[in-house]
Amino acid sequence: MDISTNLFEGVIVMFAIILLAILLKKVSILKKADSELFSYIVLKVTLPAVIFSSLAIQHFQIEFLKMAAIMAVIEIGIMVLAWFIASLLKFNPGEKGAFILVSAFGMTTLLGYPIIRQVFPGSTMAMEEAVVTSEFGVGFLLFILGPLIAEYYGESKVEEKSILKSAHKFFTSPIFISLLAGVGFSFIPINHDSPVFSTFIHFFKLIGNANLLMVAFTIGLIIEFKKIKHIFLFVGIAVLLKLIVKPLLAIWLTNNPQFTEMMREIVFIETALPSAILTAVFAKQYNCRPDLVSMAIMVTLVLSVITVSGLFAFIF
Repeated sequence: MDISTNLFEGVIVMFAIILLAILLKKVSILKKADSELFSYIVLKVTLPAVIFSSLAIQHFQIEFLKMAAIMAVIEIGIMVLAWFIASLLKFNPGEKGAFILVSAFGMTTLLGYPIIRQVFPGSTMAMEEAVVTSEFGVGFLLFILGPLIAEYYGESKVEEKSILKSAHKFFTSPIFISLLAGVGFSFIPINHDSPVFSTFIHFFKLIGNANLLMVAFTIGLIIEFKKIKHIFLFVGIAVLLKLIVKPLLAIWLTNNPQFTEMMREIVFIETALPSAILTAVFAKQYNCRPDLVSMAIMVTLVLSVITVSGLFAFIF
């Protein structure tokens, strides 16, 4: 089975579980409020377990930081382009901030890891590349610039304290701690075939296996279908930037022999993913048109079923 087929199946499986969560919410087995518990489990338990178990059994490769740098360049480039387009179309401040958020940041952690696990089954190397690229290339910018953009263009004033608080929250989060622990553990000379080590890693892998279900349920319970006036232009251009322009930019920037085929495929997948759910959290917190952000997340999530697999098959 080729990678394109794996990717298509991975996206479809994820989407099917999301639809199941929506159905369970519809029949009142689950509630929207339950999404808080699922997302908490993802951020505090299953996702850190995925990160640690992926990094601990590999020797950390400095080359992966090149991918992280490429991701950071792409994120900043899309932010600038989104700002320029929003200014050209004379979006009001709230719309401009929301547009930048949904165009630049994607679900590289929440949705990216489960899909990459599906695309490259059993490949710890692929997961290590994905984790380093996502956390160093996207995580820093999302947790620092995300709140800053929402504050600046929203109804809240920009305060240095809140920016520092957001950065501190990321650097003390289980996700970042598991990242450091995994990298540090990879340098310890341990026999990976020993029963003790195998059992230790297996424990974290079992926990990490629940990540796909927890993520899909979180997304399914958060999604709401609402009618918003004058949304088509906003969402249409955001979809174009997030799902088409951004991954194509990634392919162009990694068109170099120093990047392996797997590296290019992973960067493509992570840049082609739908808008990040955390952007809705930031937009809600600072009243930066959270209605537009939530709708854009939902639309990009639905359309990504087609665009991610379609573009991947066309390019690779």
